[in-house]
Amino acid sequence: MSAPAVSWPIIGHQGAVELLQRSVATGQIGHAYLISGPQGIGRRTLARTFAQALVCQAPLPERPCGVCSACRRAARGIHPDVMTVSLEQQGAAESRDSKNTRITIETIRELRSNLSLRPLEADWRVAILEDVELFSLPAYDALLKTLEEPPPFVVLLLIATELEAVPETIRSRCRPLALEPLSRDAVRTALADRGVEPSQAAVLAGITRGRIGQAIALSVDRAALDARRESVDMGLEMIENPVAALGTVRRMTDIFRRGQRARVEADLDTLLSLWRDLLLIVAGCQEQMVNVDVADRYHWLASKLNLQQAHDGLTATHQALIDLSLNVQPRLALDRMVTQWPRLTS
Repeated sequence: MSAPAVSWPIIGHQGAVELLQRSVATGQIGHAYLISGPQGIGRRTLARTFAQALVCQAPLPERPCGVCSACRRAARGIHPDVMTVSLEQQGAAESRDSKNTRITIETIRELRSNLSLRPLEADWRVAILEDVELFSLPAYDALLKTLEEPPPFVVLLLIATELEAVPETIRSRCRPLALEPLSRDAVRTALADRGVEPSQAAVLAGITRGRIGQAIALSVDRAALDARRESVDMGLEMIENPVAALGTVRRMTDIFRRGQRARVEADLDTLLSLWRDLLLIVAGCQEQMVNVDVADRYHWLASKLNLQQAHDGLTATHQALIDLSLNVQPRLALDRMVTQWPRLTS
């Protein structure tokens, strides 16, 4: 097979890109793909680019062209044959007071009804299913029915953070595409190519840990960078004083209960990176630290910890993320995290 005439707008992940390109070029399209990897690594970009290629009006080797009406509408989320399911969209469609933290069976039933209709314009009907690890059990059962007997014109693109978080009955019926973080050098180079200053590119490459999509988004979003720095400052203050951190945990719990789960998980992810950096510094591996822009505060904190204490802080924070994914009460999970953190020595 000859190489595609156009390159897909994907940085890295060459193996996954080549597999999908071959599928488009040969017409051998699977009915379901499961794209996994950390948030901000490019999962949605890959899924949307593949969806564009499936509905593109250009000759096969040129898909997705990015300029035809189908590609442009798919990119904007308004193509009639490309649908998206996510927790955010479900929340927007429900009442303002809804506190669902799972994709419901009603959402999947509506999707199945839409997928039963033949394509309006393209050869395929494509459904991008985000937050697959956040499906309710009845929603998984409803999705399984479509995976077992999909209409011949349907392609499902499932997106999840971890393969293991998706039931085996779902995983076994999908082609897995696991995306790995890029190297820091690759992220720095990609950002430099976009005009980002070298010092800023180095910081972004560190704090995003190879998640190229997140790095690009932060490079043009000053507000998001400021929010991230606020999250880092909050996390450092919590680690410095775990007793005062209990008050912060109460605010995080309220935020979680108001439906802003992603915000709390992002703050926990920041805390996880802070404890990981502390562990690396105590172990003498500071060149691998992530949050290089707060290195001055790190070294003071690290001087108050031994290796076991830093490991305990990292473990407790990771367990809190696991607990929330298992639907443990947020107040219980976060309180337990803080009470298990080590107290800094004087």
